[in-house]
Amino acid sequence: MAVIALEGMKFYAYHGVYEAEKLIGTDYVVDVYVQTVTALAAKTDQLEATVNYESIFQICKMEMQQPRQLIETVVAGIVKGIKNQFPNMMALKVRVKKLNPPLGGRVDAAWVEEEEMFMQTCPKCNKPFINYSPNDCWERFPNVHPATKETLLKQFGGRCLCNDCLKFYAG
Repeated sequence: MAVIALEGMKFYAYHGVYEAEKLIGTDYVVDVYVQTVTALAAKTDQLEATVNYESIFQICKMEMQQPRQLIETVVAGIVKGIKNQFPNMMALKVRVKKLNPPLGGRVDAAWVEEEEMFMQTCPKCNKPFINYSPNDCWERFPNVHPATKETLLKQFGGRCLCNDCLKFYAG
């Protein structure tokens, strides 16, 4: 497993609750850390086999250009964009720092960080698998019979099963 990181991406943006923040704007710093497997990329030397950090930068830039009230919303947008672009991440961490926030005194930065772990163990076969959402498995396999799905949810405490196990039940 490797970490692919972009640290210190700087943007001028207009996020904030107060009118002055929306009009004047301020500096922001964005950091992104992706845990993934890079063996194939190292072997083939092909960009398509890894997480392209130029794409990560463009996702961050696009989200920073959309004014929001809360940094939390900005972070969530970046996380969503990266998850939609790269299906094989094991973990993701995004931090957005607002430099010199207007709080009536000296504060270097206010920041919000979201970290998600996508590696899970299948409760049926105990194999590790990547899952971006707790309900993702049921969305990927909508043809699992409703009664079977209900039984599996009860049996495994609502946890997702891996694709191999779900394929068996989906028929």
